[in-house]
Amino acid sequence: MTNDFLNKVAKDADKAIKANDPSPYRLKKEGSKTAQIRTNTYKMVKLIAFEEDRKMIDVFDELIRLGLSNPKFTKYSK
Repeated sequence: MTNDFLNKVAKDADKAIKANDPSPYRLKKEGSKTAQIRTNTYKMVKLIAFEEDRKMIDVFDELIRLGLSNPKFTKYSK
């Protein structure tokens, strides 16, 4: 009985759990980079994120995109 179906499934499951391969069903995250910002700007964005129940990175992204939509930067827009 050592080679029964449940024993084989248990071995396969154990191997899958220990594997380092990412799941094909996992949503991929968009990468991010570190940037230097002034402390007062950081605190302001932190307050906005808290009050709107959003992630800080999303608030930063929106603010940067709004700034880049300025006509001054149109040559960099896609």
